Amino acid sequence: MHQRPTTNEILHKLKTAIEAVLSKRVGFANHPKIVGELYELDVSDSSELWDLILGLLKEIKSEDYDGGRPPQLSTEKAIKGKDLWAFAWDSLRLKKRMYLKFALKDDIFYYVSLHASKFLPRGKESIK
Repeated sequence: MHQRPTTNEILHKLKTAIEAVLSKRVGFANHPKIVGELYELDVSDSSELWDLILGLLKEIKSEDYDGGRPPQLSTEKAIKGKDLWAFAWDSLRLKKRMYLKFALKDDIFYYVSLHASKFLPRGKESIK
């Protein structure tokens, strides 16, 4: 038996996430934490944020999955017990290595974290 998540499961979650953001079925897992991340990314309003996230989701490939096996479960109240989907990749749009973590609940995309990645691809040394 394959260890979760499988490539097909990852691809399905990415597709579902893109569909949710396109349909504006979006939410925040922890709003206070996100404010600092958005400041670092120079994002000033929510429409700009969702356009950015949509573009970034379209860059991500299944091999960019950087979460647990099986995925970690969220402890945030809004998405408690839901799988956390974490990805790290070299973003063409932002021209740096990025890290995005999200959850899906009832076909809603929940933003958990988005920031410059602190690490190189698995098996490499830390950037810092």
